[in-house]
Amino acid sequence: MQFIQESTNEFNKLLVATVHKDDVTSLKIQLLSESNPDLYLNQIYDEPHEQKCTLLMIACLNGNEDMVYMLLNCFKPNLEILNVIKINNDGESSTIYKNVTVLWAAASMNHLKIVKQLVEHGANVNHTTNMNSTPIRCACYHGNVKMVRYLIEKGANIKTAKKKNDTNLSLSIYRKHLTMTYYLVDELGCDVNECDNDGYSPLYFAVKCQSILLVHFLLSRGARNFPSTNDHMSPLMLAAEERCTKLIEAIGPYCSLLERIEAEELLGSSFACAEHGQCDLQQSFEHFCRALELRSFHNLPKHPTNVTREIFNYREECQTIDQLKELQVNLDNMFTEAFLVRERLLGPTSESYHYSIIYRGATLADDAQYEQAINFWLFDLELHREYSTSIDSYRLRQFSSIFSEMITGVFPVSINAILTLMSAVVTELKHNIEGFDENLHTVLYLITIISQSSIDVCVSSAHRKIFNQLIQSINKNRYVVSNSGSSLLHLCLSDTTSIFKGPCKYPCVHTVRTLLKCGADVNAMNFVRDTPLHIFVRNSSDCDETIFQLLCDAGAHLDYMNALRKMPIDIVLNPNTKRLVKEKMKLNLKCLCARLIQKNAIPFHGKICTSLINFVEKH
Repeated sequence: MQFIQESTNEFNKLLVATVHKDDVTSLKIQLLSESNPDLYLNQIYDEPHEQKCTLLMIACLNGNEDMVYMLLNCFKPNLEILNVIKINNDGESSTIYKNVTVLWAAASMNHLKIVKQLVEHGANVNHTTNMNSTPIRCACYHGNVKMVRYLIEKGANIKTAKKKNDTNLSLSIYRKHLTMTYYLVDELGCDVNECDNDGYSPLYFAVKCQSILLVHFLLSRGARNFPSTNDHMSPLMLAAEERCTKLIEAIGPYCSLLERIEAEELLGSSFACAEHGQCDLQQSFEHFCRALELRSFHNLPKHPTNVTREIFNYREECQTIDQLKELQVNLDNMFTEAFLVRERLLGPTSESYHYSIIYRGATLADDAQYEQAINFWLFDLELHREYSTSIDSYRLRQFSSIFSEMITGVFPVSINAILTLMSAVVTELKHNIEGFDENLHTVLYLITIISQSSIDVCVSSAHRKIFNQLIQSINKNRYVVSNSGSSLLHLCLSDTTSIFKGPCKYPCVHTVRTLLKCGADVNAMNFVRDTPLHIFVRNSSDCDETIFQLLCDAGAHLDYMNALRKMPIDIVLNPNTKRLVKEKMKLNLKCLCARLIQKNAIPFHGKICTSLINFVEKH
């Protein structure tokens, strides 16, 4: 039996190798030598990069038309077997695609001849992947009108959209395929106003890819200017945001007067903010003036929000050109005007508005205006708190890293600023699962910064209380990282913990002391039942005796067993650390009894109280 199994495995390897060599004749001979060649043709073979493919799929991915032709005409392979493949489209990073048939793969590789061969032999033209992608969508991706026409003739449904209602028309537009777009709209009747689930329309995507030809075409076919449900930005406003004046001129005549005025205002604010190109305050002033002239002539006054903000010196938007002219003598006032316009038009929760705030802070920091920079970043955090919107974990990390660089550099960041950031991270831990591990590492970084930096000596009792309360809330909720189950105490005791470049090196005695003081569980176990002490003694470097003493004073058990039934002393790497642990190995009677019960496998469940059961299990 073993010999038969080994022979089968060797034959499988031979078949795969023959396909990769593009040896059509040898493959045919090998398959015909078997009484049931379909058994091998319908088998899934493991390929590099976690791919799982049939022989036909491998031939297709290799683009071997002759081999595909031979397999289809000499044998009867199942064309609907689902494969897992990896494709590199147009030089972009490779992507894994699951539940795909060989027809879908041929279309995704833009191979019309193989597509025709497969369809002629009965392949399902409306097969959908796990993302609801179809062969005809792949043809749209490549702008291959001939392939789309052929698939339509064979019964393919052009209206089948990918998940989130991502239509084939929107894809073709985003890929800037003019001929395909004309064909889909004029010949197949695709709806020029059908949006995806985020409310993005074909016209929005035409603006996004900045194609004036597609914008003109869609408008001529009845495309309308309306805001998306996601970023609440219309195609006209998107064009203004990205400084696309030609697109504004094209879309403007199809919009109301107020929409055109607001586009002019947003365009002016965009020229003031540098994220879409070089800052040009003169251009900004001219567009603001033009908008005010139109408002004045048509009696359409602004309706600014009643909220004034400290970051903007409690200023309100200009209502007249004279007020605007007064701002020209002070560049900061022009920037403020731009932000007031953006908050009114984009909304305080808009990602574009938040990005402008952060970018302005970065610009100020580059000019060594650190205090103003921090104020802008704190304002961003305040907006998220005020409107209960989540903050991207990467952004919180960036703030933490920048604050750390400032502390160790030339600018003393206030404890209030760091606590505001730390509070924002803790809020994200409570309410947002996405980015949880990154946020937990970030909060550890902030705890370490405050605990070990020179700023620690000038922390007021009120700030110290807030700091401790934030850490206590983390310890109370027993937050752990998802991949290992490690707590903050585990993490700060390991020399392998690396968050990002900065002054934080672990193990860190200051962080350990702070965490223990705020109620960290010194005997908490991760997924492999390692306690913080297990983690600490596993470090290869010499043991920090102060840290070891802190753990012992907090009640660390030196005889707790991990999942491998190892105590901390059993896994010590450093001889000096081993000596230190041995000196402390003084077991009390309770621990000895627990170890005796475990060693002799004495039944104890149901015979002692719950708290003691947990205690015995750890020994």
